[in-house]
Amino acid sequence: MANLLVLLYYSRHLDKPTYGTYQNFWTQLYFIYPLACFGIHVLITTYAPGTILKLAKTVSIKQYLLYGMWLCLLSGGFAWLQVDSLQAGWLIPLLFMITFAMGIITESFLIVFKNIKGLLIINSGYALGYLAIHKMVLDNAFTQRGVFLYLLILNCLRLVSSLIMLGVSARQLEKDDTEEIRTVKEIRTLWLHMGFYDILQSVSSWIDKFLVSILLTAAASAIYFNGTQNVPFLPLILSASGSAVLIQMNRVKAKDENTNLMQLMNHSARYLSNIVFPLMFFLMFFRYELFAVLLPGYQEAVPVFFVMLFILPFRTYSFITVFQKLHKGHLSTTGAVGELVLACLLMYPLYKWLGLPGLALSFIISSYTQFVYYFYHISRLLKTKAYNLVPLSNWAVKLLIFIPLFAFLHYLVTSFFQTRVSLLLGIVAMIVTILVALFVEIRNSKNGDIAQQNEI
Repeated sequence: MANLLVLLYYSRHLDKPTYGTYQNFWTQLYFIYPLACFGIHVLITTYAPGTILKLAKTVSIKQYLLYGMWLCLLSGGFAWLQVDSLQAGWLIPLLFMITFAMGIITESFLIVFKNIKGLLIINSGYALGYLAIHKMVLDNAFTQRGVFLYLLILNCLRLVSSLIMLGVSARQLEKDDTEEIRTVKEIRTLWLHMGFYDILQSVSSWIDKFLVSILLTAAASAIYFNGTQNVPFLPLILSASGSAVLIQMNRVKAKDENTNLMQLMNHSARYLSNIVFPLMFFLMFFRYELFAVLLPGYQEAVPVFFVMLFILPFRTYSFITVFQKLHKGHLSTTGAVGELVLACLLMYPLYKWLGLPGLALSFIISSYTQFVYYFYHISRLLKTKAYNLVPLSNWAVKLLIFIPLFAFLHYLVTSFFQTRVSLLLGIVAMIVTILVALFVEIRNSKNGDIAQQNEI
């Protein structure tokens, strides 16, 4: 939410070159930080607390020092990229990357340790500070150096607070008995695969923005960045859903893994579709109104935004969760490599043909190809047909309802109301649709559980 508010606020108050330079910092940060974390944060959420604590104790001082050198090396590369554009020297971006990556890893520990209250306090405070800093700097003669200096201080406070809570949580879980029996070799193999996969996913998600930030003007970067924005909250919801499935699977017996995993993934997909589908069709039909009201001056980004919306249907399914749990990281890695290679091959010809929307289209095509590959291998791992992995009939009914609903709604409100009112009515309708869909899903799920118990 804080990122979204800053994006809207700065898009209105900064000229495109200045705003593009500001966003280039974040683009390059998000492109590089997975290299700095190298899958450690992903591996942490795969295992039970007892296993994680045991692993942390087996890491030697030499290995910690080697990781520290790796982190400093990548942070130095990131700082080098910022020296000219940021005009703030190398120290601020260097420390920013270090504290940012360490914060990601520390939060992963807190998630596994289920310190939800601590996470809520820290992140709420961080979000408020994030907003306050951006407004304060803009109100007092905006400079790139000023905003990132204050954000670095905020990062340090957040990291120190997380480390303190982590120490408290670790002491409370010293006698945890949920340790999984996995060999060091097995864990290391999974870590390497997951780390490589996480890097590939990040490269795939950010390489287009990264290349635009380096090769094109800051103004073009601003347009492309706003057009390719992730829909707020969806990545977090998907990540939380996948983490929840993994945590629930921690106590499932090995012989029941396949059945329970398929049921949980199917159940998760049904619920996520109640959020993703209404949101997707609202954004498709109201895209021009959305940019006219929230991002005036960025109408050139609408075609890019429209193309990127076609990735949303697959946000209802967390493919990587299955590979994580079944220790088949090599499959996710192969799929990620294939997606990235195909996207890179398509980027230049599609850019020459369609311009900036062509860059976005190259990743839509490669992502659809990757999803076919994942469905094939997941069906083999779980020993079932591919169509059993997703609730097809459930999705089909929702598509038949949501598409005509939002098409008619858009036609109706835009025929009688001005842009702002039309957008507001569309947002209200979307929220109501999501709530009603979730209510119906919950009711149907409860009725299904009762019927199943009666049969037993």
